[in-house]
Amino acid sequence: MRQSIVTFFNAPITNKVPDSVCSLQALHDYIVNNTPLAEKTGRVRTALTAPKQFRQLKQQLLPYVTPAGIFTYCREQSLLIPSGDFVIDLDHLASADEARELRDRLFDDDFLLPDLAFVSPSGTGVKLFVPYRLYTDKTVKESFRMAMQNAWEYLHCKYELQIDKSNADLCRACFICHDEEAKLREK
Repeated sequence: MRQSIVTFFNAPITNKVPDSVCSLQALHDYIVNNTPLAEKTGRVRTALTAPKQFRQLKQQLLPYVTPAGIFTYCREQSLLIPSGDFVIDLDHLASADEARELRDRLFDDDFLLPDLAFVSPSGTGVKLFVPYRLYTDKTVKESFRMAMQNAWEYLHCKYELQIDKSNADLCRACFICHDEEAKLREK
């Protein structure tokens, strides 16, 4: 059984030294059940009408992970072990209801089969941790980019979704926030 492990970083986003590593199961539990995370998420979301303040609060208060693997420092050259997952970030949906519905629909998608799905810090976006194959005849970076590109094209063709392509590097930070209905694929 494959179990993805990611690197966990405490806030603020300027912190590039990891706090720990965790399984997606432990991360899911943290997203769903951690009371301080729920409070921080609520505080961040109170600033939604002020984009600059929202961004600052998100960067100052929320922890983050590197979904692509275990890193000794948050930079691509510091990858120790790839997780076999990458993050897809879908932003700027019309409402929180639409974000929850899309989270659930994409979690059930038979092509993507995300390991983890949760509503993003804004409340109107979705984060998906999607597994991919590490090919023996390609570098980790090549396998990662090829899988990500295929998933982006699939989401665009099947669901007409526009993807946040800023998540295209191995060490890309993914902010973690509270979502009591986050989805975890049981292996």
